[in-house]
Amino acid sequence: MLTAKSIHSSFVALLGLMILTGSCSAEDADPYGGFKMGIQSYSLRGFDVDQALEHSKKLGLKYWEAYPKHIPMSSLPAKVTEQKAILKEAGITLAAYGVVGFDDNETKARQAFDFAKAMGLKSISANPKKDKATFDLLEKLVEEYQIPIAIHNHGPGALYDKVDDVLEMVEGRSPLLGACVDTGHYLRSDEDPVEVIQKLGKRVFGVHFKDVRTIHSAEEKARLMKELPKNRANHLEKEGKIFTILGEGELNIVGTLRALREIGYTNPISLEYEENPENPLSDIELCLAAVRSGVAYLDSDEKDFVSLWDGKSMNGWKINESPETWQIKDGALVCNGPRSHLFYADELAPFKNFELKVDVMAEANSNGGIYFHTAFQDEGWPSQGFETQVNNTYVKDPRKTGSLYAVDDVNQQLIPDNTWWTQHIIVKGNRVIIKIDGKVATDYTEPAGQSDSLEKRIGNGTFALQGHDPHSTVHFKNIRVKRLPE
Repeated sequence: MLTAKSIHSSFVALLGLMILTGSCSAEDADPYGGFKMGIQSYSLRGFDVDQALEHSKKLGLKYWEAYPKHIPMSSLPAKVTEQKAILKEAGITLAAYGVVGFDDNETKARQAFDFAKAMGLKSISANPKKDKATFDLLEKLVEEYQIPIAIHNHGPGALYDKVDDVLEMVEGRSPLLGACVDTGHYLRSDEDPVEVIQKLGKRVFGVHFKDVRTIHSAEEKARLMKELPKNRANHLEKEGKIFTILGEGELNIVGTLRALREIGYTNPISLEYEENPENPLSDIELCLAAVRSGVAYLDSDEKDFVSLWDGKSMNGWKINESPETWQIKDGALVCNGPRSHLFYADELAPFKNFELKVDVMAEANSNGGIYFHTAFQDEGWPSQGFETQVNNTYVKDPRKTGSLYAVDDVNQQLIPDNTWWTQHIIVKGNRVIIKIDGKVATDYTEPAGQSDSLEKRIGNGTFALQGHDPHSTVHFKNIRVKRLPE
């Protein structure tokens, strides 16, 4: 049986191959959906500046965040002119630079800001000393030069480990003091980049796209400890995680892109792939293909999908018990109260093969669910069909969002509380795929000869939304379905 990881990896690999062979050109119109996709040139540190720029151009990238090996910091007019000419020839815009250390040395700090102004940078990625004198100086300089400081997190043990380390230092200060969100390092620190972006809001001035995978197998960990470079082996030993190709780890690409749009982010996104420095290009292309895939999912026109809910009434839906559990607020169905299920009861039912998409948000310690192939009943937990779980932090049930409940369960939290995601359920024949923001969480094939019992049997039926308990609050909206051939 195909695993979620193998399906995703194969799809991303195919996209990368299409680019490399020319069947899907990097010149295609806006493959990044309005995002300014670039690269942290540290990803290409195995090459000199001319080679790195040429590779960036071939990858279809137009923006750089440079590190000093490629673009030495200098505000001398002749050097600035030379570096600008090199970048212009390659068609690359230098948008950011870093990571730069800062303390309360004003002369040194001004050198960095003079360089940034001369090169036309949008931000400086920084690792400033955590004291009042340093931040008093930086606040003065960002206001004078109108160039933001983007504090870069570097994971466990670093000055800026958690998002609160950044927020603590910038609170009450100039809005030009903010963050460069390194998604990989935040994952290393057990923080969700989507939630980080939501907390920082307009203080996000840079993004480093990286991915991290947790190693659960003792055998795999032992093997990797022998194969990885010493610094990476140390990370694995201490944290149980490794950097990986974008899309093959735990980063919610779609959710991160959605969060950036929601805060109105317009600066470039810099892919940063730190592994395999001698020969990173094929891996980088796979990373970029994963970003394009995420953008495509986020921006899908959803042709042939039909809305099942009008966003303002209960028309076409039927509540069984405890109708007070359900309310309509701000264009969403909100459940909070005693156990209750809301069944789709209109003319399009029943459904056998289909794709169902529902936008969902769960508040803290909340449980809910989406049923398919079910049927209306007056009370109780639906006895027919399957439940796809909604549970990010509900403490009494280990089955997390994306589970095919009690059939094929997900044990890791995929989504933070209080953020919208798309739960996408695909049923075709005896196969069920559950995607969370475009990423496969569950891929289940019903075994041949499954019992004919109504319980846990793929067949046909309607949909239902679950109100689980008075302490859980779950929001549902944009309920849409596409019928698939039988």
